[in-house]
Amino acid sequence: MTRQAGSPNVTIAAHGDRGGHRFLLTGPDESEEPLILEVADGDVLRHCTAGFARSVQRTRAFWRRPSRIPLQDAGTSLQQLAAAGRVLLTSVLRNAREIHDELGVRMRRWCPTWGDEDGVVPVLHVQAGTPQWLPWELLPLFDLHWDDRVGDHTELWRAARIFPGLSTVTERAMERPGQAVGLRVSGGRLPLRYLWHAGYPGAQGELGFFRSRPAIALDGPYPGDDAPYPGTHSFARHLADPGLGPDGRRMNHPHQVLHMSCHTTVTGDDGEAANRLVFHLSSTAEREQAVEVEVHKVLADLIPAWAAAPRTVGGLPLVFLNACSTALHDPLTLRSLMEPFVKNRNPSVIGTVAQLPDRIAEYFSRRFYEALLGGRTVGESLHTAKWDLLQTRRNPVGLLYALYGVSTLQVTPVPVSAAS
Repeated sequence: MTRQAGSPNVTIAAHGDRGGHRFLLTGPDESEEPLILEVADGDVLRHCTAGFARSVQRTRAFWRRPSRIPLQDAGTSLQQLAAAGRVLLTSVLRNAREIHDELGVRMRRWCPTWGDEDGVVPVLHVQAGTPQWLPWELLPLFDLHWDDRVGDHTELWRAARIFPGLSTVTERAMERPGQAVGLRVSGGRLPLRYLWHAGYPGAQGELGFFRSRPAIALDGPYPGDDAPYPGTHSFARHLADPGLGPDGRRMNHPHQVLHMSCHTTVTGDDGEAANRLVFHLSSTAEREQAVEVEVHKVLADLIPAWAAAPRTVGGLPLVFLNACSTALHDPLTLRSLMEPFVKNRNPSVIGTVAQLPDRIAEYFSRRFYEALLGGRTVGESLHTAKWDLLQTRRNPVGLLYALYGVSTLQVTPVPVSAAS
């Protein structure tokens, strides 16, 4: 792939009042009038977005295979996703009839390389706040009218590119983000801290990958047989201060990446809206021995953790939450498993909007880190991993990965051993 665009091709912002919200889509030419999407009030928007999430779960049934997906199934899954996107836009846009043609025309003009495999990858920048309620990555913004059967690989690639999640680098801005200083190599290696649940084969595979890469200085896995991870309180302390070791001592080389591969809880025991958001970490396959890291407890501990952290912490790490539904927001509370990392101002946070097959998640992260260690930006590395899955396995599941924060973050300098 080529590099991502140096500045956003499309920026999505919002203005609103009690009568509803207006999303303003602006292209690279600031003198051009923005395209205005008139959006229903917040309750309607959240309700329709929740319905779209259920549609994605049904579509995801096609993407569960760890092997290659039949071409017809891959095409059918994209048809279903496009239809669900049209339902969502028709339901929440009060001026859908007036702008449906113009939306596609503008997107294609603003992102002229959206369908070009060798062109500069366009950047879609979603400002913080209300615009982030919509799943922009999964909406067929480049061709709202597409509803064709897929007969060959060329048609599959063309269909996949109508979704920004596969045709652009989509970055969701954080409110008042922390400074992005780059992922600093120490001694020619990238320090990476790994938190896991050992009961998942994909997590075991990721551990093997991290250990095998000379360019990665692995810290972990945690919890381990000889390195327990005490729980929520320590989680907040280490999140606020990446230079703090699990033993409470200062580390010479603070980790630059926090990677988590584990079981999660995103709904209450009664199946209603998310009232428990939990990461489950374990050094064994036994779930009853897992350490529960609850989001609300981490949030309670963050303020004292910030107070205890050195004022000169420096750059905070990239966070990769390679677990199920980590970027999924509850439609009523808008809370998610990403909340502690966003509040902590980590510069880039990667999560997923639905459940993923364990082995697919492992494969995806391998391709991401290979690209990242090769000098690609975080946005470019995600784009590479998504297209690798689509081209090798006909699997569009990479659409389910979302990026919050800075897409241009990258490793500096590039490790000499990155190609090993």
